[in-house]
Amino acid sequence: MRYTYPIRIGELWNDFVGKSPTFSRRLAEARILEMWPSLVGNRVAAYTTAIQVVRRTMYVHLSSSVARNEVLMRRRPLVDAVNEAVGAQVVERIIVK
Repeated sequence: MRYTYPIRIGELWNDFVGKSPTFSRRLAEARILEMWPSLVGNRVAAYTTAIQVVRRTMYVHLSSSVARNEVLMRRRPLVDAVNEAVGAQVVERIIVK
């Protein structure tokens, strides 16, 4: 699309993200990594080795059995907290490894 008048970058960005639901979902998934420490706390985040979101399933790899148990016990509330934090329904379940 070609514009003959100046447009703010924010308007273009919102237009682009609004037209591409896949792109907006991927952006929300990427924000999970930034928000993880605030959602689970610094102690559990320190033991987190990897986080992946594949087909609405979030895989969390933890190096501590204690942290793993804590996340296992809080899976359902964490799913709700993650979706609320990113503002979209991007995670349906959490699998802890």
